[in-house]
Amino acid sequence: MGSELVDQIRPSGQVVSARDVPLNNTEKDRLLKDALPEAVAERFAGVRVVRFRDQIILKKQVTHLGKPHPRFKKRIQIPPRWLEVHEKASAEGLTTRFVGIYHFGPVTIFVDFDPSTFLLRKANNSAAHVSTNDLYQAQVAGKFSRVDRNGNRLTSVRADRFASYLRNGGLPSAPWIEVFRAFNAGFLKTGQLQAINAVKEMHAASWPDRFQSEWPGFYLEFRLDSFLCQRNLQHVVKYQKNKKKAEYDYDLLFYRSPGRISYYGDLKASDVATCEAPGNDANTLARCLKKFRRFWYVIYEHETTCARDKGDIATRAWNELRRSLGHKPKGRYSPLSYKSRFKESVRFVKMSILELNQANASMVLGEFKQGRQPDGASRALKVMIKKRNIDNFLIYSE
Repeated sequence: MGSELVDQIRPSGQVVSARDVPLNNTEKDRLLKDALPEAVAERFAGVRVVRFRDQIILKKQVTHLGKPHPRFKKRIQIPPRWLEVHEKASAEGLTTRFVGIYHFGPVTIFVDFDPSTFLLRKANNSAAHVSTNDLYQAQVAGKFSRVDRNGNRLTSVRADRFASYLRNGGLPSAPWIEVFRAFNAGFLKTGQLQAINAVKEMHAASWPDRFQSEWPGFYLEFRLDSFLCQRNLQHVVKYQKNKKKAEYDYDLLFYRSPGRISYYGDLKASDVATCEAPGNDANTLARCLKKFRRFWYVIYEHETTCARDKGDIATRAWNELRRSLGHKPKGRYSPLSYKSRFKESVRFVKMSILELNQANASMVLGEFKQGRQPDGASRALKVMIKKRNIDNFLIYSE
């Protein structure tokens, strides 16, 4: 019995606190053969394996990573011998599977780790990581696949789907993810984006937020909205600009069928160097999660060139451009308005979709006070997305 109370998954997907219960080799073989009636236990290259058709399954139990790691962090250990088995299997035309077995009560989930990213780690045991959210997604949906922030691909599969997964391979992608995959094919190849050019482009299209100081996020919104309209995809994903009549003040609506909202999401732009990004009002988000059961943050990260590091030339040009296009500042005009924070250019380099659900919402969102309003009143409590916890709610990335 493990010593720590850590995350465990119940059949409903509910997350509870309980200790890991170790499995011996016989128990691990039994769980695999229950899911794979055709499988047999044997020795291959001197290692105990489970053989399923032309596939060699190497197995370890999924357990908590240990102190001082958060409760959602789990892993298997990949010993050097597995790499030797992989080499021999490949030479014989067989497929090797590095499989983690998660077992808690009646719940069994198999985690298939792509061996390719572990093949060079021959000196010592390597850890292959998996998070509570990976197990949750598999339990409620049957199968779930993603690439973690270190480039490792892992697929979590509920026991009753494991045989089908091994026979048929890949997983279909959700239609909402396919929309962003198509958008990224152009947007993430934009390259270095100059503020002046972005403002001119938004102005030509009469985008309402074309004069905003934090222009990268508004340019992202402009480009995504234009893409969805041009491709006629608003029945799948919709960016809503006018939110006055909406029940929830969020950027993105995801539809399961025309006119029927499946859930909401928010679009965020964030500097790739920051450790966290501000989210939404905590109380409203909790209400939205209770009703729709999940929420997506779609985050685009960018490298940033600050105008202050280049003599504020871009800041002056931006302020002059805004004035020439009819923008009227609230106070007196200054050619160096916003000079300490103005971004001369950005390059969008990374995109992530993060899902909040009952398994991870309380763990991966910190909270922070935003300080006070100009009149001295305290601001509403908001959530904080902590990037160090990203693997526990990452479902897609490029």
